[in-house]
Amino acid sequence: MRISDKTRRFLEISANVAILIVAIIVIRNFIWSRWQPKQQLRRPIVGTKVSLPGIKWDDGTTLVLVLQKGCRYCEESSAFYRRLHDQRSGSQPRMLAAVPGDKTEIARYLSEHGVVVDDIINASLSDINVSFTPTLLLVDRSGKVNAVWVGKLDARKETEVAQRILDSR
Repeated sequence: MRISDKTRRFLEISANVAILIVAIIVIRNFIWSRWQPKQQLRRPIVGTKVSLPGIKWDDGTTLVLVLQKGCRYCEESSAFYRRLHDQRSGSQPRMLAAVPGDKTEIARYLSEHGVVVDDIINASLSDINVSFTPTLLLVDRSGKVNAVWVGKLDARKETEVAQRILDSR
């Protein structure tokens, strides 16, 4: 079967137009992504104040564990959080878990993973200015952030956190 010259010409033009349209879309998306401002990752900045509902910072130094149910890295870090709780002197520094969701459900979730804290706060990540979990905040008596650690910590960072919270008592 032979294709007529008219049909072949139509197919060539159609294919060229389709290629041109795809090229325009790809170039437009590339340029658009370069001109769009990058979305800032939220992270508490050392020296800024933290506000959590019902929390009085003047009780002493506080380690806030910002966690999220189902966060793999939070769950993998649970043994470290248990060690931190066990290493403290008495109840200092105070340890709080700030987790979005129902407080009863969160308490059950933390218990299942062996995370022991002094109190659980239901707070959204955006309320705390956090983009990633786990995030640890060391907060002083005035509510000011003294240190921030984000993500699953390696052994060196875990030692750093333990040293900082023990020194801050």
